[in-house]
Amino acid sequence: MDEIYQEAVVAEAQHPQNSGLLTDGHLKHHETNASCGDEVTITLKFDKDKKTIETVGWEGHGCVVSQASMSVLSEKLKGASIEQIKKWQKADLLPFFGMTDISAGREKCFLMGLKAVQKALS
Repeated sequence: MDEIYQEAVVAEAQHPQNSGLLTDGHLKHHETNASCGDEVTITLKFDKDKKTIETVGWEGHGCVVSQASMSVLSEKLKGASIEQIKKWQKADLLPFFGMTDISAGREKCFLMGLKAVQKALS
């Protein structure tokens, strides 16, 4: 990972967006990454038509990659359709960080938040 992206990831993890669980969320899901101990709990609130994410809240702990990824993902989820989110994969998230790939050792950390959201929506 380039130094500039490393700095962006660390900064995102230190100042996470949408931190804190929603008290009025429609869905809640907890996910763990057994291989490294990362954890995240997400809460999602839908808009009136129940087809789009309106608000996201989350809390978690773990490595900077998992925390930064969840932070950025939480912003990108707002306004996204549920059907669209269910189809997202690694290649869809990498551009959010200006990246084209991530090491195999960090992939589970990077995708943990998305996995939590997709499980909550299924």
